[in-house]
Amino acid sequence: MHNPILFFILICLFYSSTPSKAQEESEKKPKKPSLAADTNYITSYPDLLTIGLYTASPIMQLTIKPLQKDMEKYRSDFRGNFSDQIGLTLAYKKISLQFGIKTPFGPGKSDDKGKTKTLGIIIRVRKPNYILEGQYRRYRGYYDNNTPNYVPTDTVAVRPDIQFNHLGVNGIYNFSWKKYSYNAPLTFNDRQLKSRIGLLAKAGINYMTISSNDSTLLSSVQASGFSAFDDVRAINALLLKAGPGLGVNIVVFKRFYLALSGFLMGNLVGYTYDVKDKDRSKWGLNANVYYESAIGFGYNSKRLFAGVNFNGDINTMRIRGASIRTNFATIFITAGYRFNTPKFLKTGYKKVGFLNK
Repeated sequence: MHNPILFFILICLFYSSTPSKAQEESEKKPKKPSLAADTNYITSYPDLLTIGLYTASPIMQLTIKPLQKDMEKYRSDFRGNFSDQIGLTLAYKKISLQFGIKTPFGPGKSDDKGKTKTLGIIIRVRKPNYILEGQYRRYRGYYDNNTPNYVPTDTVAVRPDIQFNHLGVNGIYNFSWKKYSYNAPLTFNDRQLKSRIGLLAKAGINYMTISSNDSTLLSSVQASGFSAFDDVRAINALLLKAGPGLGVNIVVFKRFYLALSGFLMGNLVGYTYDVKDKDRSKWGLNANVYYESAIGFGYNSKRLFAGVNFNGDINTMRIRGASIRTNFATIFITAGYRFNTPKFLKTGYKKVGFLNK
């Protein structure tokens, strides 16, 4: 994948659009009534331009743990030394965009743990009954928090060569969309007026890689004790996941909210791994069940909004006698305002055919 960002954009366009022939046929048929939520519970502002500023504190952990308990001290507990991020969110009608860059603030200023370089892009296409999200994340540079267990030292091993890449498209369907808004605390394009519980379902396809550009994933000391994994330098995984979920928005005075959601996910993992000085392995399969959750609270009025969100997900797989686990979580603090949309943006949006369906 020589240009992952370009591939990411193409995936989003593919999932958001339909073939031109289908467009022509739909023009000949009577238009279906637009989806309308119960305005006693939800109000939406699709014609306003929602702009927000956010700060984010990412948490990323990669663990490579031997399945044999007597070798557990040789595991790797890679953690990112992240700086906080600052970014911009934009939302108009069905489209939501989020883009952030790192700041000089946060735990990333600890020089003895190296530096983690980050890049993250999220594009969302939303309707009252579903939300579709394309995401690209790239992190490079980790430290091994487990170093003192296999080397007699008080410091941690810094691994600037370790890189994590993630590219994915995920969708959430809201069965209770008429009275429960999953979007409200996420994109702030909607507003929940009364407390409500909603039934959800989530599915997605994701591709991730964990690699070292000049070495193996384990150090020579670890490899001497955990020889089954000694020459692995990259792991490539395709993840197909789906599962049910439940969400609740608790609203006070129609403006203050507490939002909770969770998904029980089944995950089918297809993987290969690259071995140093040898060819790539054949595809293998794993299956597992894990839990995704999110919590948020804040203020949401017609024009002004502000909120704090925490979300996280976990992926696991087993390769050559090791359990590979990725934990990703982010704390977002967002504040913004809904503006009257400029005329040029309204005109440009109308010219993009598939967005107006």
